[in-house]
Amino acid sequence: MLTLLEQIDKGTLWRAIGGIHPPEQKVLSNTTNIASLPMADEYVIPLPQVGDNATLAVSVGDYVTKGEVLTSGSHFGYLPVHAPTSGHIIHIEQRPSNHASGLPVLSCVIKPDGLDTLSDKVHPKLALTDIEHLSNQEILSKIQQAGIAGLGGAAFPSHIKLNPASDIELLIINAIECEPYITSDDMIMREQSDAIMQGIAIVHRLLKPKRLIIAIEDNKPQAISIMQQALSRSVLPEDGVRITTLPTLYPSGGEKQLIQILTGQEVPSGAIPAQLGILVQNVATCYAIQDAVLRNYPLIERVVTITGNNVAKPGNYWLPIGTPISHLLSQTNFKGLDTDKVIIGGPMMGYALYNDSAPTLKGTNCILLPDANEMAPEQKELPCIRCGECAVVCPAQLLPQQLFWHSKAQEYDKAVSYNLNDCIECGCCSYICPSNIPLVEYYRIAKSAVKNEIEEKKQAELAKQRFELRTQRLEDEKLAREAKQKEAADRRKANMSGTDKDAVAQAMARIKAKKEAEANSEVASSAPTDKRDAVAAAVARAKAKKAAQTSPEKLEASTTQDPVDDKKAKVAAAVVRAKAKKAALKTADATLPENDSEATESIPDAPVAQIDDKKAKIAAAVARAKAKKAAHKAVDTSAIEPQSDTETSKPVPDTPVAEVDDKKAKIAAAVAKAKAKKAALKAADATEVQNHAATSEPATDAPIAEVDDKKAKIAAAVAKAKANKLAKQAKLDNGKD
Repeated sequence: MLTLLEQIDKGTLWRAIGGIHPPEQKVLSNTTNIASLPMADEYVIPLPQVGDNATLAVSVGDYVTKGEVLTSGSHFGYLPVHAPTSGHIIHIEQRPSNHASGLPVLSCVIKPDGLDTLSDKVHPKLALTDIEHLSNQEILSKIQQAGIAGLGGAAFPSHIKLNPASDIELLIINAIECEPYITSDDMIMREQSDAIMQGIAIVHRLLKPKRLIIAIEDNKPQAISIMQQALSRSVLPEDGVRITTLPTLYPSGGEKQLIQILTGQEVPSGAIPAQLGILVQNVATCYAIQDAVLRNYPLIERVVTITGNNVAKPGNYWLPIGTPISHLLSQTNFKGLDTDKVIIGGPMMGYALYNDSAPTLKGTNCILLPDANEMAPEQKELPCIRCGECAVVCPAQLLPQQLFWHSKAQEYDKAVSYNLNDCIECGCCSYICPSNIPLVEYYRIAKSAVKNEIEEKKQAELAKQRFELRTQRLEDEKLAREAKQKEAADRRKANMSGTDKDAVAQAMARIKAKKEAEANSEVASSAPTDKRDAVAAAVARAKAKKAAQTSPEKLEASTTQDPVDDKKAKVAAAVVRAKAKKAALKTADATLPENDSEATESIPDAPVAQIDDKKAKIAAAVARAKAKKAAHKAVDTSAIEPQSDTETSKPVPDTPVAEVDDKKAKIAAAVAKAKAKKAALKAADATEVQNHAATSEPATDAPIAEVDDKKAKIAAAVAKAKANKLAKQAKLDNGKD
């Protein structure tokens, strides 16, 4: 069984899948030689022709020569843009683009000086033997600096394509040019065959393939003959290089379709031919490569087919890139109406241009100007009848009907699942559709929507990554600041002396104590405040005063019945004093601190006990003296005044009265001493429990002493009043007798 390379050597071809046979209409432009047109009034060079990785290197007013670089860049996919002629830059502004949308793009407008002065970097053409010392990388650099891109329509950077990651076993030179009306490749093969062979030899040197095939359709007999002769004159090896003729079928010029016809291999979905060891290069691109490598001549002009029944001078022309379409129409005597279409490309894959001021580009290979007879009239789109003809003619073996439904319903994810991206937009389905459905337009819209969605997701992911990086950076900076502060604190602590450390410790202790006091004050907020304590003390004093006022009345009522009531009065006075003392003690207890911060204050008990004992003794002594004095007065009065018969026979018991007063005074003194001792014990207990707080302040005993003194005086006054009252009553009783 023959190997693939052996079958290729024999010229074996495989069956093409799908495809159509539209009218060729090539005789309109392939009967005359390639011509040139007069210079335009201005040339518009779009800066982002291939990618957008360029930076403008000139400004308005600069003079440029033919072939001078207008942009700069460092990206691996960057392709420079060159001046198509010499002249001055008059504008750098937005101009309509050569695109179906017509959206404006940044463009550099050059007004030619008519001299067409060539750049000094362009030199006379060299022979292939003169570049044998150049390395592959140097050759690729020349191709990149010349701005060479694929001239078959895709405009992919050639220096990237000619530097594949895998080894290339088969190199295919694509000279099919299967689309109707277009003849630019046919004519350049007829007129520049030797230059094309030199470009093919340069590509062959870069890739070193095992086999090389120059594929040409059988509807180009003159080009096939001329290329055969040029191949025999070229430096290409005789073995493994052949020109293969293919039957005319649209779209056999597609990259994947051509590979399938020549090798029988199918490029997987999403893959590129280089992964199969195959590379396809356009024949016009090979001509531009030899110009770039052998002359340093950049890609500033190309052969463009201008054809159609609306053109008086159809043919192929060398056009500088950036030539306005309006200039071409005027120079070729456009005879159509303003409403007639101007199509960039062929009738199958081209697009209508709605602004004739747009310029030609590197990928512009044809400008079609058809009249009403050449173009089918626009018909109303009808519902799909599911005939399946679109699937039969699809060269990519897709399901156009499914793609149409999902694209029309904007179900782009489902359209992608049916390999939407494998569609080459050849237009076979639209051409064959009996319902006049513009299927390719639906696919283009769907592709654009999917591309935008992918770009939005990409931008969203980049934004997310930037946010996460920023958050991480801020966190790292925070940790770094904290670590720096900690390090500085440790350094200060290490350099600190003993005194400083003690001061810091004391300050920290004060802060801690203050925080604890604040916390405890919140807990003890429900306890009585100082104001409440003062109110309670006032109430106690009022009650004591009331009791002191009411007791003499009771004593007075009792003395009218029995002389021994004087003893009861003194006892009552002692009780009043005891109650007053007790109220004073309660008031003193209430004024004691109740929260933790106040509990830390020391309460000196000895002064309180001594004051209470002393005052109690004084009060008792005063009470005894006053009671004794009142008793003596009562006895003296009764002795002077006359007594009744019953009374005179009874002696006056003065000694017992004195004894009773003395006994009551002692009882009162004992009660006062007991109360004072009790208060001292309580104060001692409070001091013993709270003696751990060194920062507390001593409690003031002045309020307690004042209360006790005041109450003692009140008690003494009450006793004195009662004694006086008893004496008066005794006088009254003696007077009555």
